[in-house]
Amino acid sequence: MRAAASSGVAVLGFTEHLPLAPELASRIPGAQGYAMPAAELPEYIADVTQAAALGGELGVEVLCGIEIDAVPVALEHARGELSRHSFDLVLGSVHFIDDWAFDDPDRREGYADWKSDELWERYFTEVVAAARTGLFDVMAHVDLVKKFGVWPDGPTRDLYRTLADALAATDVAVEVNTAGLRKPCRELYPGQDLLRALCDAGVPATIGSDAHAPAEVGAGAGEAREALIEAGYRSVLVFRGRKAREVGIDDI
Repeated sequence: MRAAASSGVAVLGFTEHLPLAPELASRIPGAQGYAMPAAELPEYIADVTQAAALGGELGVEVLCGIEIDAVPVALEHARGELSRHSFDLVLGSVHFIDDWAFDDPDRREGYADWKSDELWERYFTEVVAAARTGLFDVMAHVDLVKKFGVWPDGPTRDLYRTLADALAATDVAVEVNTAGLRKPCRELYPGQDLLRALCDAGVPATIGSDAHAPAEVGAGAGEAREALIEAGYRSVLVFRGRKAREVGIDDI
């Protein structure tokens, strides 16, 4: 919280990973490290509520969100949890191709099993399907598949257009996530060409630092703002109670 205040962050959203569906966690080695245990979800919500009180003293508005791994087998589990708990923001994300956690540094050997073009096509198919579920307000780090610098050999234009059209049609926003600047790919999620396609399709945007440590809170916000402006955006969204409010880029 103090890191947010010192970094000039006025609105701080927590988006911890929803506990994985038992059907998913039971078949993936090490899955317990990808999300909080189910028993900790009420504690997480309580902790964020407590943080909001401190945020009020420091001039930082605190929002309680959640991130959901959009794996088909986990969707019913996610719907159940969303019916029991209230959040300001629900992020959707894709971290799994079948049972492979492709963004886990300890699972990088899995890339050898794929041709890069086919991997990108499969990943973007999963992201589009996730957007169409109607569960999510925002899709997070929509080109995460590039995290370790694996790029397709062929053009990406059709993949980008299909994703942009799907998000526009389902009224789902895109997160401009600065964590990619800290990863081997060394660029924002999404990259500039994809961000421009999203803007052209009328997809609204949010900004997130995906911070896993206090020093990362607000990191890369300036780069995100510049990328949004270059792509054609003039505003971003802030979600409260899952209702979007538009904020001008000059005001962030």
